Amino acid sequence: MPVAHRTSVALFPGQGTQAKGMGAGLFDRYPEHVALARDVLGYDIARLCLDDPGGRLDDTRYTQPALYVVNALSYWDSVDRGEPAADVLLGHSLGEYNALLAAGAFDFETGLKLVAQRAALMATERDGAMLAVVGPSEADLAEVLVSENLSTLDVANRNTPAQNVLSGPVADIDRARETLSGRGFRVAALRVSAAFHSRYMRAARDEFAAFLRGFRFAPLAKTVIANVTARPYRDGDVARTLSDQIAGTVRWADSVHAVLRRLPAGNFREIGGEGVLTRMVRQIDTPVAAPEKPRRVFTVAYAGGDENAYRALATHTRDLDVVALERPGRGRRVAQPLLADADAVVADLMDQLRDHVGEPYAIYGHSLGARLAFRLCRRLRAEGLPAPVRLVVSGECGPAVPSRERDTWRLTGDAFWAHLDELGGVPAQLRQFEDLMAHYERVLRADFTVLGRYVHDDEPPLDVPITVVTGDREPFSDAEISAWQRETTEPLERHRLPGDHFFIREHWAELADLIEGAPHA
Repeated sequence: MPVAHRTSVALFPGQGTQAKGMGAGLFDRYPEHVALARDVLGYDIARLCLDDPGGRLDDTRYTQPALYVVNALSYWDSVDRGEPAADVLLGHSLGEYNALLAAGAFDFETGLKLVAQRAALMATERDGAMLAVVGPSEADLAEVLVSENLSTLDVANRNTPAQNVLSGPVADIDRARETLSGRGFRVAALRVSAAFHSRYMRAARDEFAAFLRGFRFAPLAKTVIANVTARPYRDGDVARTLSDQIAGTVRWADSVHAVLRRLPAGNFREIGGEGVLTRMVRQIDTPVAAPEKPRRVFTVAYAGGDENAYRALATHTRDLDVVALERPGRGRRVAQPLLADADAVVADLMDQLRDHVGEPYAIYGHSLGARLAFRLCRRLRAEGLPAPVRLVVSGECGPAVPSRERDTWRLTGDAFWAHLDELGGVPAQLRQFEDLMAHYERVLRADFTVLGRYVHDDEPPLDVPITVVTGDREPFSDAEISAWQRETTEPLERHRLPGDHFFIREHWAELADLIEGAPHA
């Protein structure tokens, strides 16, 4: 069954895609931003883009701010016209600033100031050139450079498996053009004035890094893939990553591939531009080994839940065994003392899991179970045991964000039960049996105490793909959901399904698909 509200991916083009007339139809729709751009830049950005007076649109000092503004307006226009706000964002070189803008790292004005300074510094560099080479793989191209004594050149862009861009001194770029053309490869000079994304930009990189110290960046509300690492940005690393990008290789093919491993090319859409990045995605999207499928999923129950919490899930899985990890004090372990400390609970879960991770597996948890499942993954890493092929969490924000239920355990009497009714997790029939109510309250209070005492320790992210699923009537913000991105080196996969906190009870089939890694729309 298709999963609704799939993860959306947006691509922002960079320098080289500028063209006279770009942005037509947008400037009148966003007059406040056009006026703000004029105040920051000191010239009319709309006239520059539409009329290109004096051919300035190919001057880096003007090209980069112009593309930043057009990309930003194009993205907002697409959202205003009903396209979904993207969950994963990639930008090619300059376009990465638009990806960060869309993810909330900074506002439009701040981003424009950064781009203007970047452009000015890059334009200051001279005596360099860039050359696109189509045909040889990166390894073959490296061999040619060595054999032709062209080690003065750097690979500035790895755009596709067969398209790379060289960067370096003009004389050496000219010689490379003749040599590579003579070997039958297609070559094309880029419309730039310097050797961007190479060792020759280190002075500009250092000066830009000093400039960035005057700015503070907000936590990212969406996943942004960095050009230089081909991995998701990490909060706190925005300034360093942006400055490194000036003198570092744009690993575009690697960046796209990192997303394609988890999300199909159909989820991608290019913002503005004329399809250059879309064509690259098609060339990068070659058949690769499918992600490993789990053979079983270990489940961790939500607050008050027991081994039967996800029983219905098993009726919708195909080749997947559902194995419930049971906490003490409930279900088949009802006679054992309840635990109210996260470390103790995870240690107990680990004892049930440790000897059963020999085959590919997944871990799933909802609400409290999501946080415990995450801690379980950390514990597996600490013990050097095989990691799950994926962690699926639902109904909970990233574990670095305090739980919305952290104070529930302090509620007393009717207030406690009234709050549980609001969450929708208490069967009405339960209230007919006082002894069951008493038992259930002890279990719930122990579980909510776990949330109340939960302390998040900063550790390196897991090398485990995380899929997060939420109900569209849950109160989580984008930033709270995106906090899961801090915990994984893989792009975060997000899905939203109709319903409130216990939306899972209406969507077992969709959850089974996501856990199994079944194709979805």
